[in-house]
Amino acid sequence: MKAFNDQFIAEDLLQGNRSRMSLLANCLQATSDEQLLHELILQIRFSIQLEHSLLELCLKKDWLSGNPAEQLNRDLKWAFKVMQLAPKPEENRQST
Repeated sequence: MKAFNDQFIAEDLLQGNRSRMSLLANCLQATSDEQLLHELILQIRFSIQLEHSLLELCLKKDWLSGNPAEQLNRDLKWAFKVMQLAPKPEENRQST
């Protein structure tokens, strides 16, 4: 299994962008400087556009589902698969 594939990268970008938007929103609330407010709003708009583009790509490639129940199923299957591929704690002890 490739550690980094297009799906992984897109999902990582989505997660990072969501964190960025949250931080920008906190900064927006904390400042009163008009110039800084303007710049923060521009950055939030950019993040929203990036989120939209990434979500469209993920839906088009069928990496994400528009159905929350189906997406939960996919995520659970993926998590189970990752757990099976991960080395067991006793395997780590034997190799050290």
